[in-house]
Amino acid sequence: MSIETTIGEGIARVVINRPEKRNAVDVETHEALRALWPRLESDPGVRVIILTGSGRDAFCAGADIRSFLPYLRERIAAGEDPGDFCGLTHRALAKPVVAAINGASFGGGLELALAADIRIAADHATFGLPEVRIGAIAGAGGVTRLPRAIPTAVARDMILTGRPISAARAHQLGLVSEIVPFEALHATADDIARLVARNSPKAIALSREVMDRTDGLALDKALDIEREAFRRSTKSEDFGIGIASFTAGEKPEFSGR
Repeated sequence: MSIETTIGEGIARVVINRPEKRNAVDVETHEALRALWPRLESDPGVRVIILTGSGRDAFCAGADIRSFLPYLRERIAAGEDPGDFCGLTHRALAKPVVAAINGASFGGGLELALAADIRIAADHATFGLPEVRIGAIAGAGGVTRLPRAIPTAVARDMILTGRPISAARAHQLGLVSEIVPFEALHATADDIARLVARNSPKAIALSREVMDRTDGLALDKALDIEREAFRRSTKSEDFGIGIASFTAGEKPEFSGR
């Protein structure tokens, strides 16, 4: 199977499993991921998703150039552009995603990572958008998202030259929130996911909504949107559960409502 999924502790762990191809995405993998996300979104036992790659060489080397790109060109020529990469790059999942970047994250692989809420990386990982070297652009979110994630000057350099950056540089720029030795990567991702999973799903959803809606807005408009979301949170069941649990000195069991 090109995708492996396990669920436990409120966490869905999704692994791109093509290590012999540096976890490059072929048509089967693309379609498998597109079908997977709606199932995880509708599963009440899943509160957060971890996305990673198999092995230590690559998180995802992007689209499989020999198989996926010809398929995509034919679809687009027929007026049938699927409109996304792996069902993730052009939609906001209802549940947060942690990208555990276990190696090279190139092209579509970086675009998948950019679509995640939280990114952590092994210290040997590398990041790049080499599409211009084969006459393409990073058209699954790379050209749009990378300049929003790191300083524009560096993003333009990466996009126009195709030059990669190291994990240390990615951390310095804020592209990833943490770098750890490869041996600690998956345990660290699990720890982060558990922290997210134990929090209020309602508060998580509202916080993500505010961040998405206010990106690039003037501060006064952004603060208005944030405050409106706060008012909505005070009316939620989770808000009441949180206050009651804190007052009683108990661990909250949030309903997500």
